[in-house]
Formats: sequence, C-alpha cells, structure tokens
Amino acid sequence: MFISRIAFVALTFFTFTSALVTPPTKRDDADVFNILTTLKGSTDSILPQIDSLVANKQASSSNLTPLFNEVQAALKTAASSLQGLGAKKVKRQTSDELSALLAEIIKDINASTTSANSSTLFGFPGIVSAITLALETLLIELNVIVPGILASVVLLLDGVLGVVVGLLLTLLAIL
Repeated sequence: MFISRIAFVALTFFTFTSALVTPPTKRDDADVFNILTTLKGSTDSILPQIDSLVANKQASSSNLTPLFNEVQAALKTAASSLQGLGAKKVKRQTSDELSALLAEIIKDINASTTSANSSTLFGFPGIVSAITLALETLLIELNVIVPGILASVVLLLDGVLGVVVGLLLTLLAIL
C-alpha cells in the first residue's frame, strides 16, 4: 500500500513537472544553411554591380562605397542571425555543403574587393577593413555553431586567400 502511494505521488510529480518543462527547441541544420544561402543571395546581387563598375572603369569611391557597405551589412546580418543559434553537431554532408557555400561566398567577396582595390589609385582600405571585420565576426559565429567548419573552408580556399584565412584562424586560436 505504501509503495503504491509513493508510485502515485511520483507519477503525479513527473506528470506535472514534465508538462511544465518545455523541451529544448531543435535547430535544424537547415537554419544555418538558410542563413548562408540568404547571405549568398545578397552578395550575388551586390558583387556583380561592383565588378561591372570596375570592368567599365567607372569605379570611384562615391559609387563603390555604398555597395561595399551593403556587403558589410549583409555579413553583419548573417552573423547576428547565427548568434541566436546554439552549437550543434551537424551531419558530415551538411558540414561539407556549408563549407563549400561559405568558401564560395568568401571567394566572391575577395575577387570583387581585390578588383576594386586594384582599379583605383589608393584603393579602399577602410572599406576592406570593415568587410574583413564583418567576415571575421561571421566566421567566429559560424565556428561556434558548426565546430571545425573553418578548417574545411580553409582547405577549399585556393592560394593566398587560403593562407590568409589560415593565418587569421591561427591568430584567433592564439588569442
């Protein structure tokens, strides 16, 4: 009789407490992928404008600065969207897809900023620094959510860009 009362009390307790405790929200791998896809869409609409101005020799501070500011804003938006997501182990295939998408975004941004800097006499050091800082913030947030993704991205980046990102990651690890 005593055991049945304890069982009843325990069952009642667990029933009420399980109703009060909300299960943690599951974050789908698609969340990160959607954020990066949105970023890619934003950069795909902005960077061709920069490339067109450079190719037509119409690049100037007055017409490139707003476009670079849009790139920086897109990077900041993606980083802040990633901030709310927690760390999660993602599937290897998903991690590879995210790495490829991120590497493509970085390559596109690098190509446009490099061509814009070489098209003018003094370049755009302030703008490039701001974009670099926004990109660094994005990479840090992404590495928190998908640990190890940056190593995959570095492997996908070719030449000097891969070395620079690798050195940046090394410096971040030391700090």
